[in-house]
Amino acid sequence: MASTLDEYNRACKLGKKAVQKALSDGRYPYLHALDNMIDSRTSMTEITVGTKEIPLDLVAGTVTKGRQESFAKNFMPILGSETEFGTKWILLYNYQMERGISDAIKVIEFMGKFYVSEGNKRVSVLKYLEQPTILADVTRILPPVSDDPEVKIYYEFLEFYKSTQIYNIRFSEEGSYEKLAEAMGLTLGEQWDEDTVMDLKSAFLNFSKAYKAGGG
Repeated sequence: MASTLDEYNRACKLGKKAVQKALSDGRYPYLHALDNMIDSRTSMTEITVGTKEIPLDLVAGTVTKGRQESFAKNFMPILGSETEFGTKWILLYNYQMERGISDAIKVIEFMGKFYVSEGNKRVSVLKYLEQPTILADVTRILPPVSDDPEVKIYYEFLEFYKSTQIYNIRFSEEGSYEKLAEAMGLTLGEQWDEDTVMDLKSAFLNFSKAYKAGGG
């Protein structure tokens, strides 16, 4: 049975492999920091979404640049096990295996992705363990309304989210959320009943499994 140190070293190997792959592809190898991506959060509208289970595959980076070079782009650690960071990661891994991480992290949601303000190592450990979701206190930052197709699709997603509280059904073409609602005989922006939402989640999960089994 692998020791916790072995698990950390495996996580580091995954992180360093991701760094090398990004560098060879000419891409930034570490976590993206939200503060480097937008000019000023103070000029944007912030909405408190509340405590939610969010998909870990939509956790894309950190809020500030202070911790971004402690992790590869895939949130795997890259610092040595003898460092304070490594020690804390190992302790957190042990806690997850013995009791389970239950404290919510804090994130900012921007354009449908999440950036961590508190809890980067918790994200790292749970991503390493391939957990699908994590509990998070979510604050949403709204981008300025514009004719940018990505922004327009995002605002369509917000109407879908009002109806379903589902994060991980994402479309890349304008009007797709409206088409989905019409196919279900429903309207965006109004709360859909719990059974309908559960059926939609189940259908999407089955589709995702078949899609990935077919090569993605």
